Amino acid sequence: MRLPGIVSKAAVAAAAFLFVASIGSAQDWRGKARVDGRVANEKGEGIAGAKLTLRRGGVGPDALTTNNKGRWAYLGLANGAWDIDVEAPGYMPYKTTVQLSEIQRIPPMDIRLQPAPKAEPAPASNVPNAAPPDVIPILEHGNQLLEAKDYPGARAEYEKALALVPAPSTGPILRAIAQTYYGEKKLGEAIATQKKAVDLDPTNTNELLVLANLLVENKNLEEARATLAKVPPDTMKDPAILENLGINLLNQKKPDEAWTYFDQAVKVAPADPDVYYFRGLAAYQIKSKRAEAKADFQKYLELAPQGENAADVKEYLKTLK
Repeated sequence: MRLPGIVSKAAVAAAAFLFVASIGSAQDWRGKARVDGRVANEKGEGIAGAKLTLRRGGVGPDALTTNNKGRWAYLGLANGAWDIDVEAPGYMPYKTTVQLSEIQRIPPMDIRLQPAPKAEPAPASNVPNAAPPDVIPILEHGNQLLEAKDYPGARAEYEKALALVPAPSTGPILRAIAQTYYGEKKLGEAIATQKKAVDLDPTNTNELLVLANLLVENKNLEEARATLAKVPPDTMKDPAILENLGINLLNQKKPDEAWTYFDQAVKVAPADPDVYYFRGLAAYQIKSKRAEAKADFQKYLELAPQGENAADVKEYLKTLK
C-alpha cells in the first residue's frame, strides 16, 4: 500500500507530481532519506513557486520551488535534523526543523504560510485622544515607509511617535515597531517589542495572538502555548495559529499534543475541511485514535471531495479499513 507522499520512480522521472531538488557533488549531507509535502496558504490553497531551502549543519542541496499545486520533495538526504526555510512572495517566511531517517519515512509535511503583514490604517487611530495632533502625520509617514518595506525608516518614525504618546496608549505603536523588526527577519527583536505591547494590555486578544504567532515561528513552542492559553477560547475566530502550533508539534513527533490544538481548531472553524485533515493526521499517528482519524478523513472528503488533500486522505483511509 502506497501512503501519501511516497512517489514512484516513474512519477519522479516524469516530474508530473512534484519538483525534486537537484543533488550536487558528494557531501556529508547526502544519504537515502527523503522528505516531501505541500506548501499552502491559510485557506489550504497550494502555493506555486514557494522556495524551500534545506540545511543540515549549514550545508545541503540546492533550493527548490513548489509545483503548481504547492507540492515539493527532497531526495537523497542523510539522517539527522534538517532546517527548512520557506519563502514565497506576499507571505511571511516560515522556518522549521525536521528529523529525518534513512530507515523510517515521516508523513508528508503540510506547511501553512501566513500573509505578510500589511501596514495598518495609522496605528494612531487607536489612540487619537491620547496623542498630540502632530503625532498623526508621523505615524502615517511610518506606515508609508512600512508599506514600502523601508523597515529602519518606518521604525525611526514610530519611535518618534512613541516618545510623544502616553505609555498606556502605545500598544499599537509597539506592534508596528515589531512589524518592522519582523520585516527585517529579526524575530528576537520583534518578540521582545510585542511583549511590551502585551504587558500594556495583558488581556488584549489581538496582541496575544500576534505574540503567539511570532513565538511559533521562532520555535519557542512552549512559550507560544503559554501565551495562547491566555486567549479565551470563545474569542478565537481564526484556526491558523492553532494549526501552525499543531503542525510544529506534529513535525516534532508529538502527535498527542498536536491533536489537542487541531481539536481546538475544529471547534473554532467546524466548516473548514482542513482542520479535520490536520486532526486526522495527528490521530492517525496515535494508535488509540485510529477510529477518530478515519472519521476526520471522511469528514474532510465530505466537505472537500475535490480538495487539495483529497488524494492523500483517500490513501490514508485505505489503510484504516
